[in-house]
Amino acid sequence: MRDNFRIVCPCCETLLIVDPDSGAVLREERVVKRQHQTLDEALSHVQAQRKEAEAKLSRAMEEARHREEILEKKFQEARRKANESDEPPPRPFDGD
Repeated sequence: MRDNFRIVCPCCETLLIVDPDSGAVLREERVVKRQHQTLDEALSHVQAQRKEAEAKLSRAMEEARHREEILEKKFQEARRKANESDEPPPRPFDGD
């Protein structure tokens, strides 16, 4: 019986133990990489993400508030124009 192959992935550094006869992966050992070195770094990262999310939410709420005002102004202008106009509104069946 031949020894198993030990293969290290160059991208993620995962160790694969492969059976040479069947080609099946017998074991996989992934390298756990820490994203942050210290707890303080992780906390500052989370706080930065939270501030960014709050800023995005406030911008979206501000845009929504202005959007309603703009639509209301457009509606009032269209209503005023329709009241001042002497021509009748278009009929949907006359387009044929």
